[in-house]
Amino acid sequence: MPEQNRMPWRSVRLPQLLTLIALVVGVPLFLRAPPWCDITLYQLAARNLIHGGVHYRDLFDTNLPGYVWVVTGLYWLFGPSALALRVLDLAIVTGIVALGDRFAKWGGASAAARWWAVAAAALFYPFTSESAHAQRDVWMLLPALAAVALRVRRAAAAEPARPFRASCIEGALWGAAVWIKPHVGPVALAVWVLTAARANGGAARFRAAVRADLLGNLCGGAAVGIAGAAWLVLSGAWRPFLDVMLVWNPLYMKLAGNELGGRFAFQLVWFPPWSLGHLLAVPLAVASVWDAAPFARRCEGAVGPVGRRLSARVWDRTADPRARFARGALGALYLAWAAQALFVQRAFHYVHVPETLLMFALFAAHGWRAVAVGALHLAACGALWLLADAAPPVRAALERVPEVPRERWLPRHPLADPKQLRPWPDCWRLAAPDADRFALWDRLRRYPEHEASIGWEELNEVAEFLRAKGAGDGEVVGWFDSPHAVYLLLDVEPGFRFMHVFTALVISAHSDRPEVYDAVYAELGAARRARYVISDLEWLMTTADGAGDRAELLGPPVAPTDLLPAARPCPRMFPFNQPTVFRSRNGTGRYVVHELRTRTSDPEP
Repeated sequence: MPEQNRMPWRSVRLPQLLTLIALVVGVPLFLRAPPWCDITLYQLAARNLIHGGVHYRDLFDTNLPGYVWVVTGLYWLFGPSALALRVLDLAIVTGIVALGDRFAKWGGASAAARWWAVAAAALFYPFTSESAHAQRDVWMLLPALAAVALRVRRAAAAEPARPFRASCIEGALWGAAVWIKPHVGPVALAVWVLTAARANGGAARFRAAVRADLLGNLCGGAAVGIAGAAWLVLSGAWRPFLDVMLVWNPLYMKLAGNELGGRFAFQLVWFPPWSLGHLLAVPLAVASVWDAAPFARRCEGAVGPVGRRLSARVWDRTADPRARFARGALGALYLAWAAQALFVQRAFHYVHVPETLLMFALFAAHGWRAVAVGALHLAACGALWLLADAAPPVRAALERVPEVPRERWLPRHPLADPKQLRPWPDCWRLAAPDADRFALWDRLRRYPEHEASIGWEELNEVAEFLRAKGAGDGEVVGWFDSPHAVYLLLDVEPGFRFMHVFTALVISAHSDRPEVYDAVYAELGAARRARYVISDLEWLMTTADGAGDRAELLGPPVAPTDLLPAARPCPRMFPFNQPTVFRSRNGTGRYVVHELRTRTSDPEP
C-alpha cells in the first residue's frame, strides 16, 4: 500500500468507526432529548387544528403553515409525542446527509472524503443543543437540496426528457420549502440564476431555458402555493394570516435587522469548531461556481477555469464538466443559504445548522478532508477535559480561562463528557412514567438556564397544582416563552393565543402603532375565563450580571403569602403584580402561579 494511503485522513475505516460510535451513543441521547419551546408551540398548533381551531386566529404564529401541517399529521397519528417528532427529524437529516453524499459522488470524491463528511454530520447534529433540533430551517433544506439534486441529474443527461415537467417538479419542491419557511425563496432564485444556462445545454440555449425551465419552476411553485392558499381560505385562517404577514412580520423583520451587527460576532463560533470551516467553505463555494462557468457559452474542456489557475495540490483538475456543474450547483446553494442565514434571519443556533451540513457536503464534493481537522480538535479538547477530571491542577487552569473563550476554543464534546453520557441507559426506557420522562428531559437538557428552556419537572409540578384546582380550557395563561408547555401537560385549551408571549411583546415594541403594542394585553383582557397565569423567574435573568444577581433573583419567597423573591426589578410589571398561589420546588423554583386579578402592568412611578 502506498505510504500516503496510510495517513489517517485518507482512511475509510477511521471515519466509518467515528460514525458508528457517534450514532450508537448520540442517537439515543438525541431521540430522548427534551423538546424545545418552538416544538411545543407547534404541537399546540397541531392540537388546535385537530380540535377544530383556526390557525393564526386561535394560536399566534409568525411563520407560514407548512411546518404546522407536518406536525399536525404526526400529532394525529401519535399524539403529542416528542419521540415521534424526533424520529422524523432524524430521518430528514439522514436524507440531507444522503443527498449531500450524492453530490460528493457526482463531484468525483473519494470514498474517504465522503465518509469524513458523514462522520462530521454524525459528530455534529445529534450532539447539538435541543434548540437546534426539529427546526424549520433544517426541514426546508431537504426539499431544497432535492430540487438542486434533480437539476444536476437532469443536466447530466445528454437529452433531458420532458424538461418542462422536470422543472415543474423542481418548482414544486422549492414551493414546499417556501411553505415551511419563506426565507428559502431568494435561495431558489439565486440557484436558478447560477445554474440555468448549464442545466439547459449552455448559454446558446439560454432563451429556451427562460421559456421552459423558468416557466416550469414557476408553475410547479405556483401549484403548491395555490394549494396552500386554498387551505388558508377554506380553514378560515386567511384574514388572521394576512394580519400576521402584513402587520406583525414587518416588525419582526425590523427586529432581525437591528440584530445584524451582533450576528457577525457569532458567525464563526455557533458550533465550535465546525463553524470555523466557513472560512474555507465560502471561497471554495465561490471557486466552485466559477469553475462551473455558469454563464459561459461552452464549458466542455478537460480543465475548468479555476483548475487552469490553481495547482493540482489544492484543486481537483481531473473533474469533467458534469462533476464541475454538480460542485457549482452545491456551491451556489451553500452561498445563497449562508447569505440569507447571516443577513436576513435572527441570531439563533438552528438557523446555521443547514449551512453547516451543506459545508460538509461541499468539502466532500471536492475531495477535501478538512472536517478531519475538526474531529482532531474535538478529540484533543476531549482528552484535555478528561485529564482535567482526574487532575485538579489542570481543571483549575482551564477554569481560569474566561467562560466564553473556553466554550468557543476548548469545546468539550459530549462523547468526552461522562456526565452527559450517564443518562444513556435510561434513554432506552420507552415506557417510563411521565415523572421519569420529565426527569430524563431535564438531565439531557444541554441549553443553559434560560427563559425559553423549559424546566420539565418544575412545570409538571405546576400542572399537578392546576389540575388539583380543576383548571380547564381557557383558564390558564402561560406567560413569557416556556410556560405555555403546561397546556400540553394539562391537555387544555390555552388561555389566549400568544404562546411565546415575550417574543410577541418584543416584536410589538418596534411598532409606532399603539394598537399593535397593546395587542397582547388587549387579548389578555378579552380572555375572561382565565383564572391563573404562570410567570417564569428565569425571565428575570436577562437583567442579571452574574452569579450573585442570579442567586438573588431566584431567591426564597418573601413570605408565605408572597412567593416571589425579594429582588424584583419590575414588581409592577404583569404578571409579577398579581397575587401568588404556588411556586415550584416547594417555593424556591422558577415557575410561579398567580391568581389573575388585573390584566395589565401598572405604570412605574
